[in-house]
Amino acid sequence: MAKDLLFEIGTEELPASAVEVGLKQLKEAGRVFGNYRLDYREIEAKASPRRLVLMVKGLVERQEKIVHETRGPAKHVAFENKKPTPAAHGFAKAQGVSVDSLITKETPQGEYVFAVKEEEGRLTSELLSGILKEIALSLSFPKSMRWEGGDLRFSRPIRWLLALWGSELISLELDGIMASNKTWGHRFLCKENPLTVKSAGQYEDLLEKKGKVIVDVEKRKELILKKIKEVAAGRGGRPVIDEGTFREVIHLVEHPGAIYGSFPEAFLVLPREVLVTAMEAHQRYFPVEGEEGNLKAGFVAVHNGDEKHADIITRGHERVLRARLSDAKFFFEEDQKKTLSERTEDLKGVVFQERLGSLYQKVMRVQRLSALTAEKLAVDDQTKSQAERAAYLCKSDLLTDMVVEFPVLQGVMGREYALLCGEPLEVAAAIYEHYLPRSATDQLPSTSPGKIVSIADKLDTIAGCISVGLIPTGSEDPYALRRQAQGIVTIILNSKFTLSLSFLLSASLDMFQEQGVKFDREASRAEIEALFSQRMRQTLLSEGLSYDVADAVLTLGVDNLVDLKRRAQAMSEFRSGPEMENLLTAYNRCKNLVRAEAGTVIAIGPSFDLYTEEQERRLGHAWKDVDERVEEALRAGEFEGALKALAYLRPEVDRFFDDVLVMVDDARLRENRLALLRAIVGTFNKVADFSKIVVGGT
Repeated sequence: MAKDLLFEIGTEELPASAVEVGLKQLKEAGRVFGNYRLDYREIEAKASPRRLVLMVKGLVERQEKIVHETRGPAKHVAFENKKPTPAAHGFAKAQGVSVDSLITKETPQGEYVFAVKEEEGRLTSELLSGILKEIALSLSFPKSMRWEGGDLRFSRPIRWLLALWGSELISLELDGIMASNKTWGHRFLCKENPLTVKSAGQYEDLLEKKGKVIVDVEKRKELILKKIKEVAAGRGGRPVIDEGTFREVIHLVEHPGAIYGSFPEAFLVLPREVLVTAMEAHQRYFPVEGEEGNLKAGFVAVHNGDEKHADIITRGHERVLRARLSDAKFFFEEDQKKTLSERTEDLKGVVFQERLGSLYQKVMRVQRLSALTAEKLAVDDQTKSQAERAAYLCKSDLLTDMVVEFPVLQGVMGREYALLCGEPLEVAAAIYEHYLPRSATDQLPSTSPGKIVSIADKLDTIAGCISVGLIPTGSEDPYALRRQAQGIVTIILNSKFTLSLSFLLSASLDMFQEQGVKFDREASRAEIEALFSQRMRQTLLSEGLSYDVADAVLTLGVDNLVDLKRRAQAMSEFRSGPEMENLLTAYNRCKNLVRAEAGTVIAIGPSFDLYTEEQERRLGHAWKDVDERVEEALRAGEFEGALKALAYLRPEVDRFFDDVLVMVDDARLRENRLALLRAIVGTFNKVADFSKIVVGGT
């Protein structure tokens, strides 16, 4: 008869991140039961700040039995005149079965005899102690600890274990702690600690009603959301709910309550981001805004205490936040005593990277690179000037007290202080936007100066770090070079910038050499281009293009990313039509013969004077015509037209190979015909490397 399994690991208060990690790992416990051949109906993972809980619904009483089949001698060896031979008797004895139980089965090698043995499954009750110990010891956390001289490592000290299968207590010991049928409720609200759990089925209801602990994460989530909305609405507002803050709060309380706190309206002079950061990042409060979207002088805090003491809890939260906002207001006022422009000079004393110089040197490089980017994009003089000014000021807020206290506000405070200093709105916006995008899902810069400075800043970091050997590895990327390269790719593609990445990369490397940084220029350039190629490939794949199409266009390099994307899209659409077969056939017939003669060096193109066969001349003229059409189509960005032109060569190529012998004895004719084929392949390669295209699995 199947029964429910309950396993609770009780601890000191876990960090919210550890609760989340533990939940994820417990949900994967099904594979452990699978390894032991134990079937179940459902697995659930639950948790609160003081416990991680595994519930296995409908766990069977016994392992599934195993049938072992062992192959023996061939049938004609094991049986003679339908009677077992000594070989059959010997095999049966070795396997511990009777000779009469041997069966015959057909195999690819012929008929053989098999010994069949059934292994009965063990009782679940005999296995659970080992299984639960294995699960507990498999839990790992980013930060673990040992305590009280023990050897066990866990996120926080384990204080109790509860292990029940139905109502049956499981004998389990972990680092000196014996499992029991007792659990602990809320530290302050539960009056009967410890609580005795009679069966797995009553655990959750008992813990909630008597223990004052809501162990179901989804239920706790819904309750918290309902309460913070109700509390905010009661004061005529709505909560500003940050996803990360909300997820963390869920794992910080066992019996959630919510209070509304207020702070002096004088603090509303601070920028919205400062107020929100002070409430969310440090205190895990939810700001409250009015109908117009403006912040109110209030917040909602979720607590784990007794609702009867809500007034005391509220005053405590208000006192803490008031102190933080007082500090922020002081920083805000002090920071304004010095302009951003004055702070830029102070960046000379701040190291960006020990081999790449100071932040001031970085700012100077970014400013020059921004100017070059603006010129290549042919923006107007005002936009170029705004980009250069924003680049000059973009790192100055790193020296402000506000950003030192709240690092997450870098760029945000740069924008605010720039506006207070009288800088144009576009310059202030670009200072903020040059950090964008900060992640794959983050917003992109919306202004032209912001896009320009963002590209320049990210490219300078990538080029500099890779030049001094800080190349991203599979597990380490301390300067977030992959993310920054992805940011550049996304900005360029989203804005449809016709921009030479190769030119900007050369300019960036030039600046480091002028600064006196020693590095292998060619090796560094190759690493940087490989990084952008990887990011561009990932972008194409994420948009639904096939890997072979992405690889085919990326062999052309990563100079013009918009061009590459359009080529890939055109190829993807073209390959589904009938003309793709003609194109690939023509390409492969030429490519295969050229590849076979890879040792032959042909420095010049084919000579029309050396064409001796009619079909040779026809193919030569067809190639010249197609080459011109491909060049014209590529200049116009008509990639589908270029592909159609290449497909046009198929009939002429086929007739050429039917009528003309390439590998003739006459060396001049042979080399000229190879030169023609090589020239045709070269025309194909102007569009993409078609050898990368997979057709029929090859």
